[in-house]
Amino acid sequence: MLNRYTTKLNLFLFTLIFVIYLFVGANLFSFIEKPTEQRIINEISKIRKDFLEKYSCVTEDDFESFIVTLLDANKHGVDARTNFTTVDNWSFAQSFFFAVTVVTTIGYGHVSPLSDTGRVICIIYAIIGVPMTLLLLTIIVRKLLILLNYTYLWFRYKFSSNQRSESKSRFIHLLIIFIFSLIFLFIIPSIIFMHIEEDWSFIDAFYFCFISLTTIGLGDFVAGDSPTQRNRLFYKICLTIYLLVGVTIMMLTVAMVSQIPELRLIQYFLTEKEVENEHDRLSTSETSGLLWLAHPSSSHSYGIENSSTNQPYRRQINETENTSNTTSNNTKG
Repeated sequence: MLNRYTTKLNLFLFTLIFVIYLFVGANLFSFIEKPTEQRIINEISKIRKDFLEKYSCVTEDDFESFIVTLLDANKHGVDARTNFTTVDNWSFAQSFFFAVTVVTTIGYGHVSPLSDTGRVICIIYAIIGVPMTLLLLTIIVRKLLILLNYTYLWFRYKFSSNQRSESKSRFIHLLIIFIFSLIFLFIIPSIIFMHIEEDWSFIDAFYFCFISLTTIGLGDFVAGDSPTQRNRLFYKICLTIYLLVGVTIMMLTVAMVSQIPELRLIQYFLTEKEVENEHDRLSTSETSGLLWLAHPSSSHSYGIENSSTNQPYRRQINETENTSNTTSNNTKG
């Protein structure tokens, strides 16, 4: 275990790296997006100028007021491109989709409550719904971890013969889960969205899947919001199921990664005493299983459920050594 000075130094260096990462990201996005933004500004300026020249009866102030009204309506999810009869943002399907994006914290932002009463109800609904959703997804993840534990035990039985090969088996098993998640949560849905949504490329669809399932939810791409979308009710229901299943699988993946000893990086930022205190706290209360700190005596664990800590998807790799020592002692006796 590390001493207090080393853990503080590691935390300082990691914080510094994080801040640098943010600055690098800011400069990178600025460098990439600024020229595109300027090109769009120039195109809009030209279109605006051509329109005012073509319709000289429209004053610039009236045109400006009209544009502001349209932008304000669009900010609240009202599409002014049609006669308003083909778009209903508060139908049951749309409202159900909105409720899911609220409780899962995806929050695209393309549709938002229009009234003060709706905003207050949204706050109360989220206060109750977000913890309820996290609890439900956490329970499901815990159940799925137990099932995946059995697949790992089979995998370990087939391919692991010693501690080194077991470590390799853990990563291969996790890699297989990653590949299946990539295919069935991102690639296949992206192909489907690319063919259903108008003007969506594969990159657009993949971007939507990633932004949605990681609950970033920027809202620049939202499936099923085209005014000409056919079977919108059925499409929104399928999309809602996809989001709920996808977010659950993403949480499951995070839980799996967090319980691999080789990837438990938090150990470099905690002293032995802090780890022991956290272990004592977790041993007296029910935990979600998504954030886990190992006790020093079980720092090398993975696989089957450990009865002392009630943590699935891991096993004590020194169980063979303990058995060997017990056998040796009995022989000597």
